[in-house]
Amino acid sequence: MDIKKPQTLRKRKSMDNTADPYLTLEGMNGMAVCKKCHAVFINKRWTLDEDLYDKKIKKKGTGKVVCPACRKVKDKFPGGIVKLKGEFLAEHRREIMSLIKNEEQRARGFNPLERIMSIHDVESGIEITTTNEKLAQRIGKSLQKAYQGRVYYKWSDDTKLLRAEWQR
Repeated sequence: MDIKKPQTLRKRKSMDNTADPYLTLEGMNGMAVCKKCHAVFINKRWTLDEDLYDKKIKKKGTGKVVCPACRKVKDKFPGGIVKLKGEFLAEHRREIMSLIKNEEQRARGFNPLERIMSIHDVESGIEITTTNEKLAQRIGKSLQKAYQGRVYYKWSDDTKLLRAEWQR
């Protein structure tokens, strides 16, 4: 007689199925280029490739659009907000900003729609807005890994927005 072990169910965070209004693909029939940042939409993905952009921009029938990231920047519609606080920030500001810029470049290599929208000095430190929540999360994780401290994440229930706060 075979006795089966009870299976444990893994509870997974439910994925947000609501579509990002900026990611609509209406009017793009397979290929398009962004007029502002030169990103290329091909094979259902956005990519950064200047050589490919130069080829496709000259090709007749290529759609010329503004990519979702450029539209979010124009509309000031962030997907992530990262706040940096603490005395350590004041002492190591240049190193921290360099790390954040490197993280953005790394993220853009994977997905050109992941960008830093703005960096502002605020009363308590620095506030960074990003085009999506994933980049904000990556910035928080990289700061914690490099400089320790504490990172707090708060996901919005109704929109795709992440607020991250790093402090040391």
